[in-house]
Amino acid sequence: MDWTKFNNHGESNNHAFEVMCNLLFECWCKKIYGEELVQFAFVNGDGGDGGVESYGILTNGDVIAVQSKWFREKIEIAQINQIKSSFQTAVKVRSNIKRYIVCIPRNLGSKKIVKGREITKNAESDRWEQFVSSCKLSNPNVEIILWDETTIQEKLIQPEIQGIYKYWFENTVIFDNLFTHSYEKVVNGWAKLKYIPEIHTAGYVHKHLEHFLGSNELTRLQLEKMCAFIGRLKSLLRAYEDLLALGLPDSTKDLKCKIQMDLPILNKWLNILEGNKDAVKNGGRTNFITEDLGLNCCLEDVKDSPLRFGKYFHFHDVEKLLENIDNQFLELRELLNNVNNNNKIIFLGLQGTGKTAGLVAEADMFLSNRIHLPVIIHAKDFSEGDSWASMIISSLGLESTWNEIELFEALQNAAFLRAYKHNRTFFVEPKCVIMVDGVDESPSRKFWKDKINETDAYLKTFSRIKFVFFSRPYVFSEYQKLLYKNIFYFLPPTGDGKLEEVCDKYFSAYRIDIGNNFWIKQNLKSPVAVKLFCDKYRGQKIISLPKNTVVLTELYKSKISYLEECYSTSHTGVKGFKAIHTSLIELAELFSKSKSIRFDDIYDKVSIRLKDTLSEILDFLTNEGFLYTFIKQTDDFSKPEIYYSWGMQPAFDYLIAQKIYKDLNAGEIVEINDTDGIFQMLSLISIEKGKLITEYTNVKINNQEAFELICYALANCSIDVAGKYSKYLKKIMGYSVEEFREIFNNVILPVLRIDNHPLGSVLLDEFLREFNNSAERDIWWSIPSCLRDGYDAEWYAYTELDFENINVDNIDKYNSAPLTLAWSLASVNNKVRQSGRLKLTVWGISQPLEFWKLFEKCVDINDMQILEDMFAIAYGIALYQFVCEEYLNTASHWILDNLFSKIGLSKYENVVLRYYGTGIVKIATAKGILKSDKLKIAIPPYNYEPECIEIYKEALNSGRMEGYKAIDYDLARYVLCDHLDCFFRKDYDTKDYHEEAKNYIEKYKNKYELSELKIEGIIIASTYQFLLDQGWNPDKFWLSNDKVKRSVDCVISGTYYSATHGRMSQVMTVAEKNVWLARHKLEAIIANEIPLCEDYRTFRFIEDYSQLENFVNTYQDYANTINRKKTHNWFNAELLAAPSFEIIDKDKIESWMNEESIPLFDKWLSDYNGDVLLSTYTNVKNELCGIEESVWIRSGVVKNNDFPKLLIEIEKYFDGRNEMVNVTDFCAYQDCRCYCTPQEACLVHSEREINSYLLIPESDGNIEVNKLLGECLSASEFETEKYFTLPSKLARELMGIVYGDGFTYSDNSGNIIASYSSDGENFGTYQKTLLANADVLNRGLEHENLRLFWLFRVYREPSAKARERYEKIKHSTDKTYFVWKDGGSYKYRELLPIECNRNNQNMKVSSDYKSILEKFSYLGEDKLSD
Repeated sequence: MDWTKFNNHGESNNHAFEVMCNLLFECWCKKIYGEELVQFAFVNGDGGDGGVESYGILTNGDVIAVQSKWFREKIEIAQINQIKSSFQTAVKVRSNIKRYIVCIPRNLGSKKIVKGREITKNAESDRWEQFVSSCKLSNPNVEIILWDETTIQEKLIQPEIQGIYKYWFENTVIFDNLFTHSYEKVVNGWAKLKYIPEIHTAGYVHKHLEHFLGSNELTRLQLEKMCAFIGRLKSLLRAYEDLLALGLPDSTKDLKCKIQMDLPILNKWLNILEGNKDAVKNGGRTNFITEDLGLNCCLEDVKDSPLRFGKYFHFHDVEKLLENIDNQFLELRELLNNVNNNNKIIFLGLQGTGKTAGLVAEADMFLSNRIHLPVIIHAKDFSEGDSWASMIISSLGLESTWNEIELFEALQNAAFLRAYKHNRTFFVEPKCVIMVDGVDESPSRKFWKDKINETDAYLKTFSRIKFVFFSRPYVFSEYQKLLYKNIFYFLPPTGDGKLEEVCDKYFSAYRIDIGNNFWIKQNLKSPVAVKLFCDKYRGQKIISLPKNTVVLTELYKSKISYLEECYSTSHTGVKGFKAIHTSLIELAELFSKSKSIRFDDIYDKVSIRLKDTLSEILDFLTNEGFLYTFIKQTDDFSKPEIYYSWGMQPAFDYLIAQKIYKDLNAGEIVEINDTDGIFQMLSLISIEKGKLITEYTNVKINNQEAFELICYALANCSIDVAGKYSKYLKKIMGYSVEEFREIFNNVILPVLRIDNHPLGSVLLDEFLREFNNSAERDIWWSIPSCLRDGYDAEWYAYTELDFENINVDNIDKYNSAPLTLAWSLASVNNKVRQSGRLKLTVWGISQPLEFWKLFEKCVDINDMQILEDMFAIAYGIALYQFVCEEYLNTASHWILDNLFSKIGLSKYENVVLRYYGTGIVKIATAKGILKSDKLKIAIPPYNYEPECIEIYKEALNSGRMEGYKAIDYDLARYVLCDHLDCFFRKDYDTKDYHEEAKNYIEKYKNKYELSELKIEGIIIASTYQFLLDQGWNPDKFWLSNDKVKRSVDCVISGTYYSATHGRMSQVMTVAEKNVWLARHKLEAIIANEIPLCEDYRTFRFIEDYSQLENFVNTYQDYANTINRKKTHNWFNAELLAAPSFEIIDKDKIESWMNEESIPLFDKWLSDYNGDVLLSTYTNVKNELCGIEESVWIRSGVVKNNDFPKLLIEIEKYFDGRNEMVNVTDFCAYQDCRCYCTPQEACLVHSEREINSYLLIPESDGNIEVNKLLGECLSASEFETEKYFTLPSKLARELMGIVYGDGFTYSDNSGNIIASYSSDGENFGTYQKTLLANADVLNRGLEHENLRLFWLFRVYREPSAKARERYEKIKHSTDKTYFVWKDGGSYKYRELLPIECNRNNQNMKVSSDYKSILEKFSYLGEDKLSD
């Protein structure tokens, strides 16, 4: 071979040779092993990794590997040693290697006869044979194969390899330069004004292309998921082995058999996955999972076992691991295989949404980061007769001598050469990405659809060639019927990136100051609109603008007028003649018939008045990006000619639409068959001129397309024009549920962010308020779509209201998106409510006074669920540490004047509203905004006489066990009757109701003329009447056999699961929604008239509704959300459950538990970056050894002069000593029956802290031992319930803490003083800690003359599975220490359990404080004295 012709394409010869050999090796592996080759990987890093450059894995696990060495000169011992070193590393790293191929670019010199007829010794061939022989001694099963120059040449002349040969030996072009040059032609040509690097914002396109093509992030995710599944399989294998070790009896023979059959299956998959981890990391082909998991034992087999309850923990472990294991395996398989399953992806986006910018930005990134190579094809430049090869050759500027197979192979080589050996954390297999822009602009859509179908032929042969297409949606209007329907991705209407970020970047780059005109950003609805606006107002400070100036058609009109002005300034000969406008219209018409035109053809067809200056006009428009030019040859023998083509498709749409509009007004028939950009522009021009597109009698259009174009026009027209159509649109909204929802998503949603837009939240609010009752409105607005078995119902809807994409910004006004979010709180879907509350809370914190406007707007809505959530949000905002005084002042006075006024107490009879209202008043009082005497107005019971609740008499005989109609057993019993029982308990002594309860019963008996009255009956009857009052009725909502009029609630409950035992369903029926509201009304009325009975003896009126009900805390939900992803810093977990053995063995476990070891107090209690530990619970479960170890640490303080006495008294029994020994109980609590969040503990309920200290009697009086910790339990969006450990009231006072959200606790200035974090699995390995600023705490302790101490408990036990295996194993060891710091040393006392009746005088206790300190000291790692 002539290696002087070896084209290294600008790389080193060594690098290029390695890449070529790797690609040859891959082709050879595919040819030789075929379907046996399940995995192939190129190894990342210079010089390969582990002695190989690339390798393949066969179905039997054998590994075939290659190593390349650019040894052009004679191979001496040094070169042999390099090869040998690589081989030894390779077999060490990959023990399954069976063939090891070495590539070198020369033939080895062999023995020959030299002068004196001597035979040469130690020739190259001798050294090679000696190397092979020595390797065979240590690795007899490995075949070492040499690919020398001759072998490589033989490989290269194979027909299927011609592309590789041509790329490396016949091609003289540096491919890398072609891609860069091609890209530069695009960005300086037809994409010139569509992509501005410093402004572009990566978004939707980037995200999906990363997954499609591969990226470091995707590879990392694949590896993480793969490792997680390997861990799951290992755990399952161990769990099976543990289960079998129990000795399963004959009664479980089938289960035992299935488990034993699964053991080799698990080992098989572990071997496969473990064997491919390296390949996945190195970006290899990941289609090695080709079959199902195939386990014989399923979850039901385990659950049905008779041993399950007797050996619960053994079985529970297996159940937990088997649950959804098949689904997780399929997800892993899809994640690993998905990158290779498709070789194409199609992005669809409306005009001006940044499709081209997204494409060019990705190409730019590919070239910059050297992962993939882009080939950009402009779809409209090609048509019938063009092949993929000809289009790529034209785009890259290659010679036309390449055939398709050679070209694709060369492209793969080029991509691989460029990316290979570029050091990264993970290796991503490089691809050549053929990116086709503007399929919708092509003269033949059929041509491109055929080309898309052709790509299937390349999937298997050219796996590194990927195709990406960009188009407007109308080209693929029936994409769901296509075989490749799953490869379509739709850009958001607002564009590829975040539109607000795009706006900010443009305004900054164009030096535009919009001042307080935030409406401008809200009205610019696409990237192209932003660009046109910035072109017009570059460098300006905007004081005010007419609202219609930001309409897309007006922006184009302004752009063209600006171009006209610029051109006429420098071309005085065209004064009085709109040369630019005229030429654009005429050119648009020409380009509508032909996508690219020669100058001569343009000259022949334009009007006479343009001919003299045509060349100048075309140059001007080209510079402005409206046109672009390119050179084209019709064939190899023709002269290259300059062609013009349209450069800005949305502008083209606008100009053509202007022409059609002119024809339309002239009476010409216009037939509309799709809703492409031209007709969207036409509908927008038409509505701005005062007509809907459907008002023209000469327009031929079907109903669906008419509806879509009307929606587009209404969503994009100027505000003034839109206002004229509000009545029209509201009328259409009332036609049906489906049409209303379509209009919401397509008209109302796009304009939601615009303040006071007549077709936005304002219109929605008007429409929804017109419903006389909430239940009827719920059918239209609140229930889910696509409910099972309701298809024929008149109220059925296929369209889901898109609440998820409603976002609010801190500049939004209340009557824009926030108003719609407020209405979303009516939903029966509690996830929608939760999301709405969170978004409004975040917005309200940034704009509290604007929120209050929204509150006052919504407070008269006839849906109490909305009011409950709005009050919850108002309270959540009030809990924010830095909420403005004006908000608290306004809110608290409104609440006092309205909620707690005489009228308000009757109008707003709802326990939820009253709870939140009281909370706001308490916060305002605590901050000095209200006088303290105002607080008593807000504290129940209230001074008013509730009227009798309306009841439904037919339901009076119903009971909690049977319910009544839609109020089923769960609702009747758990939600209503059981919950309200606390008001109707009989006194233990008198065996009668409390006097107020009897009066209440008599009042209702008299009102409804009843001789007897069941408490359960009146509760259920009043609830049912409440349902009816909200517009609910049994015919429409509960029962119906009419197939056309299916009942709403039956269909909801048939689609979604209803909650049980008093919990609220995730998706409620309309009846359930109103049962909860009725309960809150009943609670408010009954709690005001009847005292609550706690223990059948104590009766007292409720003064705080948190004693009765759990309440949502929206600020806590917000705090949980922002802190959920914060990383917890684990410490000292490695010290726990870490024995020297690794098997479950009774003797070893008991020996470990009995170890006499003292905890390393200094490691646990030393300062952590200036913080001191106040509390931790750390639990480590070691299933491998069958052990578990826990540490509890809690802190407390005592007066300095009481500390010596305390050391003596803790050796004696006293009430409360067990709290100290137990440690977990050594904390304060909130005195409430229901949830309480950390903010409420700090701000609202601090006076309710109980159990905050211990009193220890001694001879001179009592020693007061104060706890520095408190606990509270709150609801959690993520965990149902969550316990928080927080600084106690005393600790907060010592450190000046005035506020806490459960995660951080701060002073008045906002300085964080203490922090809480946690991580792990409840009832498993877990840690939670509370740290406080050491300096701040020490200053507080010194000021109050207090001494800090810790209680330190260590608990060791066998794991639950070890207990099940060994019935007589020791239960546990449990030690508690009293620890304090004295100088630089930690000292301790072990707290031994003492029985209550034990005499203190029998205890030998030293009263010498000094001797105690000496005896029980612990200095760092030193041993204990005595």
